[in-house]
Amino acid sequence: MWYAVWVTTGQEEQVKAVCDRSLGHQNIYEECFLPKYEKPWKENGVWIRKQRVLFPGYLFFVTEDPDALYRALKTVPAFTKLLGDNEGPIPLYEEETEFLKKHINQDKVFEVSVGEYIGKELIVTEGPLKDLTGKVVHVDRHSRQAVLEVEFFGRTVKMKVGLEVVGKR
Repeated sequence: MWYAVWVTTGQEEQVKAVCDRSLGHQNIYEECFLPKYEKPWKENGVWIRKQRVLFPGYLFFVTEDPDALYRALKTVPAFTKLLGDNEGPIPLYEEETEFLKKHINQDKVFEVSVGEYIGKELIVTEGPLKDLTGKVVHVDRHSRQAVLEVEFFGRTVKMKVGLEVVGKR
């Protein structure tokens, strides 16, 4: 099952490194990962793709023993909270897990999508946004990203992703 861990925003990479270093050998989890998205970025006059954290403040674990993971995470200094309730840790909903599996690649990256405007309608022709245009709530052509509203962690969250708008007709 997939579980989300709430960590200090901006410290996701460091917490992941600590978890991999101090907990990875204990066979408590199958995988610890940090989903990211690609964002086009102009550097020295050349467009490159940088990666940014898809869900700032969250780290994801795949485990069959959430209680052991919870106990182990208590030893991680930057660990904040394994998402759950009074009953214990709660895995991501199946729809959330499927959403991530479908839209991020094997490196856990939400790749840049490509689209164009036809009138006022955004038509995405390539990439993971191709079947998510109804969830796009804002497009920033200047920064080459879109904002989606999706259901995650039991609530509606806004998620930034890379989007190249190549034309307008």
